Amino acid sequence: MALFSFTIRRIQMKQIVTSLESTVIEQQAQLKAQLELNNELRQDLALKVKQLEAKVEQQDSLLKIVFHERKMNAQQQQQPTLHVPIGNNQSAVAINGVNGLPSSCGDLKMIGHIWSGIYFVIGSAKMESVYCDFNKLPSDAGFQKWIGYADVKSAPVHFYVQRNSYFNSIRTPIPYDLALVNEGNAMNLTSGVFTAPRPGIYFFSFTGVARLESMQYGAFLHPYLYLNAKIIGSSYVYENKGPVDQYSQLTLQSTLNLKTGDQLWVTFEYTTGSFSSLYDTSDFHYTHFTGFMLEEEIVASL
Repeated sequence: MALFSFTIRRIQMKQIVTSLESTVIEQQAQLKAQLELNNELRQDLALKVKQLEAKVEQQDSLLKIVFHERKMNAQQQQQPTLHVPIGNNQSAVAINGVNGLPSSCGDLKMIGHIWSGIYFVIGSAKMESVYCDFNKLPSDAGFQKWIGYADVKSAPVHFYVQRNSYFNSIRTPIPYDLALVNEGNAMNLTSGVFTAPRPGIYFFSFTGVARLESMQYGAFLHPYLYLNAKIIGSSYVYENKGPVDQYSQLTLQSTLNLKTGDQLWVTFEYTTGSFSSLYDTSDFHYTHFTGFMLEEEIVASL
């Protein structure tokens, strides 16, 4: 009987211990979940604090800008014609630039720009880039820094044309048969004349093969580059011992400052009584004429 009672108590104690262990495990799980929740709340709170700090900084920056605007407006009212020319550059134009385009950071500020950075402004002939520090007053040192010229074209102009047969007409603009490129349609294949559509700096290059042919005397072929009916460049190939039947390469390059409507072409002449010509075939295309606009005088195009 005593043994039975002991066994019963032992079983009861074991049940109590098991119950306590379950309770402890459950409480540990609850504590772990609570800790994870607390960590999440802490992270959310830290993120919100950072967001609030960022908003405070933004508001502080905006307040500084507003204060600066009021200070500048007050100064501009006292000096309504204030204008800062482009530093270290002699091409700045009068206030409001060309056709109302800004010519300086001062002009940009007057039309409402408030963010510091790099801007394009109009110069006397070209677009120019400047750095504007709108955190400063126009009269402050460093308000504007000139950077350089901007390569801006109102439209591209370039061509590359070829011939596919010989040509022997002297003092006549050389016509062309093929246009591999003719952006801007400034090159007329039939007439062989290039007409500048916009003012600026252009580069031209002509190459070909001269066939010098004479039964008795020496022979030459003399190409010319014409601008508005005036010779501005030439090349020359010559063989002084006859009879002559040879091929010689021609080349002619030029860089020109053209105005709108200027016309340019290539002609040649050769020894009187000879059978010389500008040699070419449809298979190899020895004659090449190419040109393109390097810089546009953008102000004249506005």
